[in-house]
Amino acid sequence: MSSRCAVSGHSPRRESIRRAGFTLVELLVVIAIIGVLVALLLPAVQAAREAARRSQCMNNTRQVALASQNYHAAMGSLPPGYGMLPANGYGTGVTTGTPYAEWSWAARIFSYMEQTTIAGQIDWNWNPGGTAAPPATIKAVVDAKLPAFHCPADDSTNTNWNEGKTCFAGAALTEGYGRISYAGNFGNCSDTNPPGKAPATASQLEAPHEPARYPRIDGVFSYNHGDKFAQITDGTSNTLLTAEIIPGGVCSIRGAFAYDEGPVFMQYRLPNDPTPDLVRWCDATDKLPGALAPCEDSVTQLNMVLHTARSMHPGGLVISMCDGSTNFIADGIDLLVWRYLGTPRGDEPVSLP
Repeated sequence: MSSRCAVSGHSPRRESIRRAGFTLVELLVVIAIIGVLVALLLPAVQAAREAARRSQCMNNTRQVALASQNYHAAMGSLPPGYGMLPANGYGTGVTTGTPYAEWSWAARIFSYMEQTTIAGQIDWNWNPGGTAAPPATIKAVVDAKLPAFHCPADDSTNTNWNEGKTCFAGAALTEGYGRISYAGNFGNCSDTNPPGKAPATASQLEAPHEPARYPRIDGVFSYNHGDKFAQITDGTSNTLLTAEIIPGGVCSIRGAFAYDEGPVFMQYRLPNDPTPDLVRWCDATDKLPGALAPCEDSVTQLNMVLHTARSMHPGGLVISMCDGSTNFIADGIDLLVWRYLGTPRGDEPVSLP
């Protein structure tokens, strides 16, 4: 009997091997989901950053307001809007042999803003606008960049006016003139004329006058003058002290604190109104359509500027009142209310909205 030896063989099987990974469709889905999440997250990040910038700007504004109050406590009034200038020196420029100084209200509160080193170098009888061979100490003040006076939302304050002699070659300082974000209340007026015109009536204030015909109503700052709190009969909590401005391009002189026409604002127009400001020097970029700080350099006389309050914050700007309080004012505030808030003694029945 024969036996068969059965050899059990095992033929190799092909096993399917699946590699870990995404198919093209799955990859596209994941990318789409990430894109949606980024789109949802980005506005939140931007909003958080803006909230931080606005909070810092509010804090800077509060410090400026408190410094102004401390100046008042020490000197008996708010600082002069600009000057001191000769009694009849308005708009005349530098007069030989006559003390003539264009220092603004902002420069006078430096020592109350922990800027005592700079403040101690100021010669109040030296005209900072006369840039030919200034003393080294004056030069150090004029070209200073002061973060405490800069809104972090506005990068234009980090560049001085005429920095690098970009705009004016003459005797101007190569380092330029330092600029700030916070402007003093110069009233419901079309320029920085000195006091002396008859005060406007309520009906005149409400009428849509053109700037050249608009009656002057002083703010708390003006030529050679800063109000005493006792003079603010509308109440310090109902009267504007400062508001933000956007200096703009390097050749726009708005915000220059060592220049009389620099850190001022008026309530002739609403905050962030797109109508160009009237200035003596305007950067080419600020003349373009849609500029955030529009202006035109049509002003040929000294002190005839018109600055509107503006900011880089969406929807409004930061202001301070004469009582030291700060607030955020929406662009859509009623124009009449905005003008009433600017008058220190207009007897209008209005308060901060």
